[in-house]
Amino acid sequence: MILFKKLSMKAQIESYLLAIFIFIIAGKVLAQNNSWSQFRGKNSSGIAPERATPPLELNLENNLAWKIPLSMGLSSPCIIDNRIFLTGFNPADSALSTYCIDRKSGSVLWEKKVFPDSLENIHPIGSPASASITANDKAVYVYFGSYGILCYNFGGKLLWEHRLPILKTRYGSSASPILHDSLLIINRVESNNTTILALNCNSGKIAWTSDLKNPPGLLWDSFSSFATPVIWKDQIIIHRNFGLNSILLKDGTAVWTVGIVSTGVSTPVIEHEVLYVNGFLNMGESLLYDEISDFDTMMLKYNSDKDSLIDISEIPAGWALYRRPGLDLNQPYDSLYPIRAMALNYDTDKDNALKRDEWSKMKEFQLSLKQEHGVVAFKLDRYVDSISPVLLWKEKEYVSEVPSLLVVNGRVYMVMNGGILSCIDATKGNLIFREKINAPGAYMASPIYAGGNIYFASYNGRITIIKPGDKLNIISQSDLHEKIAASPVAMDDMLYIRTNYGLYAFIKL
Repeated sequence: MILFKKLSMKAQIESYLLAIFIFIIAGKVLAQNNSWSQFRGKNSSGIAPERATPPLELNLENNLAWKIPLSMGLSSPCIIDNRIFLTGFNPADSALSTYCIDRKSGSVLWEKKVFPDSLENIHPIGSPASASITANDKAVYVYFGSYGILCYNFGGKLLWEHRLPILKTRYGSSASPILHDSLLIINRVESNNTTILALNCNSGKIAWTSDLKNPPGLLWDSFSSFATPVIWKDQIIIHRNFGLNSILLKDGTAVWTVGIVSTGVSTPVIEHEVLYVNGFLNMGESLLYDEISDFDTMMLKYNSDKDSLIDISEIPAGWALYRRPGLDLNQPYDSLYPIRAMALNYDTDKDNALKRDEWSKMKEFQLSLKQEHGVVAFKLDRYVDSISPVLLWKEKEYVSEVPSLLVVNGRVYMVMNGGILSCIDATKGNLIFREKINAPGAYMASPIYAGGNIYFASYNGRITIIKPGDKLNIISQSDLHEKIAASPVAMDDMLYIRTNYGLYAFIKL
């Protein structure tokens, strides 16, 4: 205080203004550190802010703070301060909704609807409202593959919109937009092009577009990507089918391309200059398909009428080219994957039976689909001939299809359909443990780490909380009895879980 009195009036004013500036900046940093501004939080890592201490048990009677109904959707919550932003879809009128929800009370502060001219193709368990919202301290940014991009202020006023052609994919769009400085970046990879689009987030005008290069060795133009882009230094990294692409943030110029066996579904995670991603292929996981026997074996085991043909009815009904357990579709497999159904395509004379050459062609087709997939780790700051990052390790089995990985305390956690959890050493790739977590079924949601614990959500509604470590340590399990495909979000003492038709908020008691 004595020193302050000795300062001149000008110096006092400058010191006062500096203190106000530091206070404002500190407040903004604190708010940013306590936000969940995009899919899976900061750079899609799945790591909650340090202040997050969500409940360790979810009980609908004891610690459910609130629950609200929403139109159907698969987007995860985006949280800025006291506001939650979500999307939804109403099949009755094809309305695509953007919600702003008070995160303490659960009251809907506003809802804005748009009506697309037509709807994109989606998977039977998908939704036209799959992409999560992203936001900064000025506005929220909403992306619908059937409509385009909308920018609202926090009061719900439309600041701008950028209409886009309907995305042409087999299973719709689920990659979420991300923000970096003044750029809004959207994965627009579709069946006939591989475009990454960057808009000026203040005006909605196109800053640049980038067409991704095909990975080396790709034998056909097969374009799909359902992964949210991630940022590394001055680059954007995109996981797509059969590859990883890196492009420059400033203008979309290609940096490197690496081939991996993958359908491009999960979002990569970057930790300590290493990129981790689960490359999954339908025919890469031997647990999920049945090997087609050779013709002579089939004749010996299944040819009940002792003729020289294999009747379609003699093929075991349970045989599958590929399984997705626990999805509750109309048949036990995804569409068009039973081997009996596939055999009809090789029955050239339409007699409901296959001759030796027909059967051999079908078996050859299955063999052509089999490739070695796996979880891969790349050292990003170590290049081979300055072209691409170096592969550190690969884990080939029990690979998750949809959920992204979680990297915590030097370990990689991955859950696959069936509720099988793998824990892998992040540096060497050694398997630490692999166990069932007593929560079978499919897994669509990605795990998160919050308050020193890991949260998993199965598609059939079972929440499993574990303590990270070298052994499986389940803290609690609960069941919401609703479908969950959106990743949970933790903020302060709350855990938010979006189900297909609602939003739950659980509070730590």
